[in-house]
Amino acid sequence: MRVRLTCPLLCLCCFILGVSVAGGIDAWAAHLPEIDHAFGHTGEADTRDQSGGASIRRDSTPPQKAYDLLARLRERGGETLPGYIGGRTFKNRERRLPAGRYREYDVNPKRRGRPRDAERIVIEQDTGKAYYTGDHYRTFLALN
Repeated sequence: MRVRLTCPLLCLCCFILGVSVAGGIDAWAAHLPEIDHAFGHTGEADTRDQSGGASIRRDSTPPQKAYDLLARLRERGGETLPGYIGGRTFKNRERRLPAGRYREYDVNPKRRGRPRDAERIVIEQDTGKAYYTGDHYRTFLALN
């Protein structure tokens, strides 16, 4: 009787310890496949481009400020604008964009004492193809 109870209890403790060491349930769940691929946020059929693992929405338009920022970045040769955070490598680990070398830029300037928001522009370095994400890399909208 004691052995029967000890083994499951030991397994449960190991699981809890493993999840906490790995960064918690959120980090563990991040490795699971997403369950909302079939439907968008509105419950309508998804119109994203799924070719090559891409997750590019075709049913929305990026905000004008994303186009404006892209134009300013192009004028500056990709150099980050004063007051903004950007120019870092975007690794595309989830493969939601076509394969390539990407850099990411915040769409909104950094405000002192406040965390960064979710809006980003991601630019492929060889082709110049740019994408906007308003939900921190979950979905993308093509800018060009």
